[in-house]
Amino acid sequence: MKTFLPFTKKVVQVLVFMASAILLQVPLARAGQIPTILQLDISHIHENNTIGQVIGTFATDPQSGVCTYSLAEGADDTDNDYFTITGNALKAKVVFDYETKENYFIRVRCTDGSGGYLERSFLILVVDVYEVTNSVEATNLVTPNGDGKNDKWIIRNLPAHGNNEVRILDRSGRVVYYKKNYSNEWDGKTSSGELLAEGVYFYVIDFGAGLNLFKGTITLIRDRNR
Repeated sequence: MKTFLPFTKKVVQVLVFMASAILLQVPLARAGQIPTILQLDISHIHENNTIGQVIGTFATDPQSGVCTYSLAEGADDTDNDYFTITGNALKAKVVFDYETKENYFIRVRCTDGSGGYLERSFLILVVDVYEVTNSVEATNLVTPNGDGKNDKWIIRNLPAHGNNEVRILDRSGRVVYYKKNYSNEWDGKTSSGELLAEGVYFYVIDFGAGLNLFKGTITLIRDRNR
């Protein structure tokens, strides 16, 4: 005759305090079946995003099988309303503005097919995008002859952060000058310091972060008598 011991299902919560002040809550039910790891591959988004833009994707330990992700109530769920989850993708529900708020807390639950679940809080950072206004202007004439007038190519109202890349190209499309964080120093020479011939050159200014490229032409004249 077989004797069956009574079985009592017990759920135990383990709270782990992480260095980043993120709370990891693990309900232990049916050990070995529920997920034990919940990760988000990217936890930041640039401001001025589009609604519905994917921020990152969630993943769990492989042995947990199929997992359904959802926003959960609990510790650090303060900003859940600003986000949505589709499948395993975390998406933006609003257009974020760094100057208004730069970090958001959400709480996410991963539920396995057997009713077990794992919850974790995430900190989502908003990345500041240096916004370039229409006030940015570039001169179209350089006369590096030492008379103090138009000796260097000047871009007016460059953003103070200096996050830019400048390329100057000749008529064939060859980049003759490149400078990261340009600060109005080009005087008609190549990146290696060689004098460029007189003529018309093209410039491209890249302010990064998905902003439109700023383009135009520069006329280089060396004869001080012109």
